[in-house]
Amino acid sequence: MTHQLEKFLDESPYAINYGIQLLSAEPDVECLTPWADHFTGNPLLQAWHGGVVTGVLELTGALQALKITGDESCQLLSANINFLRPTRGNLVVHTHAYLVRSGKQILNIDVVAWQSTLQNPTACASLTFARTR
Repeated sequence: MTHQLEKFLDESPYAINYGIQLLSAEPDVECLTPWADHFTGNPLLQAWHGGVVTGVLELTGALQALKITGDESCQLLSANINFLRPTRGNLVVHTHAYLVRSGKQILNIDVVAWQSTLQNPTACASLTFARTR
């Protein structure tokens, strides 16, 4: 399964642009995204752009959906993103996705992002995917 997730990252233009790396797929998907200057949203704070943070959260959630469904394609139906504090530049972002519910047609996955510790998250997402097969 890890091979399939890494293949997804190698072929996804967003994942390539973000430089997202798979750290673990068991029991849940955990990723790391290193800082890059083109992620800057606020140059005064040198903070990550919210769109980049959202993209990293969604990619981590998509990897969790792929892990659950195997080779089944899943379409993102909705994303609820909460920005909890600034995601500071020059620091990596860790993300952890976990399954909330797996139904016949819908997957609910939550993802949390942090920089220093998991107890101090910078953002979180509740994602809903549709099974398309």
